[in-house]
Amino acid sequence: MKVAAKLGSYGWGEPTVDILKAELDQVIERALDIPVDPGGWWHQYVCPRHHTELVFDPLEADGRTFLCSYGCEWEGEPYRGAWLVFKHQAMARYVLQAAAVYAATGERAYAELGKRLIIRYSEQFPLYPVHPEAQPWMLKGRAFHQALTEAIWATTLLRGYLLLRDEGVLLDGADQQKMDSFLQMLESSMTEYHHILTQERGDPENNYTAWLIAALFCIYTVRGESDKLKHLLEKEGGLRHHLTIAVRPDQLEFEGSIYYHVFVLRAYLIAAEMGDRMGEGLYSLRGEQGQSMQGMLTVLVRLADQNGMLPALHDGPYRRVPYAREIAEIVEIGLSVYGDQGYRGLLTHVYREMNGDNGRIGMLEALLYGTGRWDGRIGTAALGVKDVHDGRRGEGREVQGVWDASEAAPEASKASGALEEPKALRAFAVPETSEASEVPEAFEVPVAPEAQGIAGMDLTAAHTPSLVLPDSGFARLRTNDTSGIQALVDFGPHGGAHGHFDKLNLMLHVGHHPLSPDRGTVPYGSVLKKEWYPHTAGHNTVTVGGRSQLPSQGKCMAYQAASDRSYIWVRADQAYDQGVLDRHLLLIEDWLLDWFEVELEEPQAIDWWFHYIGSGKVSGGADAVRDPGTTNFGSQDGYAYIKEHRRLLMSKDSPQLDLHIARASGPLAAVSFVPFGDTVCSQVESPGIADDPTRRMEGIRLHRTGSSARFIAVYRRGDKPVTLTWKPSGDGESLNLSDGTTTRNFGMTKSGLKERILDENLV
Repeated sequence: MKVAAKLGSYGWGEPTVDILKAELDQVIERALDIPVDPGGWWHQYVCPRHHTELVFDPLEADGRTFLCSYGCEWEGEPYRGAWLVFKHQAMARYVLQAAAVYAATGERAYAELGKRLIIRYSEQFPLYPVHPEAQPWMLKGRAFHQALTEAIWATTLLRGYLLLRDEGVLLDGADQQKMDSFLQMLESSMTEYHHILTQERGDPENNYTAWLIAALFCIYTVRGESDKLKHLLEKEGGLRHHLTIAVRPDQLEFEGSIYYHVFVLRAYLIAAEMGDRMGEGLYSLRGEQGQSMQGMLTVLVRLADQNGMLPALHDGPYRRVPYAREIAEIVEIGLSVYGDQGYRGLLTHVYREMNGDNGRIGMLEALLYGTGRWDGRIGTAALGVKDVHDGRRGEGREVQGVWDASEAAPEASKASGALEEPKALRAFAVPETSEASEVPEAFEVPVAPEAQGIAGMDLTAAHTPSLVLPDSGFARLRTNDTSGIQALVDFGPHGGAHGHFDKLNLMLHVGHHPLSPDRGTVPYGSVLKKEWYPHTAGHNTVTVGGRSQLPSQGKCMAYQAASDRSYIWVRADQAYDQGVLDRHLLLIEDWLLDWFEVELEEPQAIDWWFHYIGSGKVSGGADAVRDPGTTNFGSQDGYAYIKEHRRLLMSKDSPQLDLHIARASGPLAAVSFVPFGDTVCSQVESPGIADDPTRRMEGIRLHRTGSSARFIAVYRRGDKPVTLTWKPSGDGESLNLSDGTTTRNFGMTKSGLKERILDENLV
């Protein structure tokens, strides 16, 4: 649908154009020009004291002093170069925005603004040198340190150019010559970088490659060179090949990072847009193992929480405005192209982050790519994001964050119909196997017949049952109780340069609230990028010997799920030399049982970690309590950033240990621990969610020394813990778990967790 048609067809169209016009009017009034200096590396736009991204105002003509949200002021490099990255990107976005507004209104001032900025970049680009200050590992750009950043910037600029041309806005002879020279230089550099990456470095699956392809597709489309586009579509290192090797068959990008998954998918969709202009139907393109853009969108829906928020797996921000814009773009395109209403939850969330209660109104992504009368709101209370990229958008309203978000409205759970309930299974009946390492064949979640195949599902996060991504190594456990515990566990490949040392990491939600999410990652210019966020001790898993895990891949040993329960057994046997880590998770509607076993060849220090959002209070579980002051556990692999505040020494005769976690709105969860002997429980704190590490997270460390260890915890919503009784007996050790209604007994076997049927039932 043409942009102009949206004004009369959709209620959100006209007010959106009015807001976008007002933003551009300020650009015109201030006569903003492009920077004559090239940009640096955006990841260095970070406060070295607070590790938060610095504030950026796109209307600032020439930034020289750079502020952090806590009031710090920084000058010079590398902040100036990083600011220039954002400035160049903002100017390219103004080109696209001006083209959209002109297409909607026909008002010539906006066409002239877009045209002027395109001409200025055509003139300036040849004057930028191949960047002398780029880091050695980078493919060097001209306008930026990285050719990657240059490719992203170029796609925005050229999409604006094409939209203006669609509306009859053409360059005159002299200006067209400048544009032709710019395109020639850009094509030459992008082609060279593509060859270096895919041939000389032998790294064709790199996320860079997707953006080099997208930029070249834009260039070919501007010039009408369909033969070149078709060649790059099919050649080795081309679009189809990249989709095959960079996306796993379960539809997740190979690095296991949601951020880079969105990043690559956005490049694919831009390439598909260009292909569509050239008569190539690329939105339905498939890789050799069924990988597709539609599948990549659907897997995001399957992994999102009930608010529509995506987990910050491996490298990537917890949340930031440019990332939210990228999500909005891919989902708006997905809704328009594939018509899957299950995507709405994702879109509602990011619009709430950026735009409060206004949904699509005022959003450039909606005007460019959105269709339909739906206004971008479902009623979900999405978590707020501090908009350090455009303070004007957040003026006059309170922005809430993950720490104090209120209860989400239940309407979010009704965005689309639920799956047909699968046939009931026994809670966690794992098939008997001759070897404990065998993986049962029945690996997939039972789903309704009409929903077979992840690429074809039409679901929202709120009604999606448990699932396993067997190639990427993530499992999402949930029941139909939307107010209960939901779990996400990571057992897959390391993730390359963007992976974390986090095998068997457990991330929890209670209803609409994150309880123990992955923290995300700060901008890479912060020392915390390498010193804290990727390390094992910052995740909810186990460390051995005070060191992070090795880069490794785990495995799923067993998995079964039904509408009211899920069980998974995951193993990491390469994370430590001569060590095996096993995690068993059983989720029912009222609680989650977490049973962790560690086996080593030699005695070592073993630490079990659980970091959470909220305020925790510990009761029971200790024969002795002592306050060590504020102490650290070590200096390696992130341990230096963890501070201990309280220590409890447990024995086998200690009472049950309970942790009550609350937020400002009230109790959130109760966590109960079996008090095994010679275990030290420490209450700790550490750098928090990556968008603001200074807001520290509380946590629990359970510490033992030996060649084996067992840690058992049960998580329950609200403030009432379960009752746990460990029963060592002649016919095998077992756990009694009473939730106030029933008592159940569990034991560990070579085939996984098993339940003994008891006669006890509490009425």
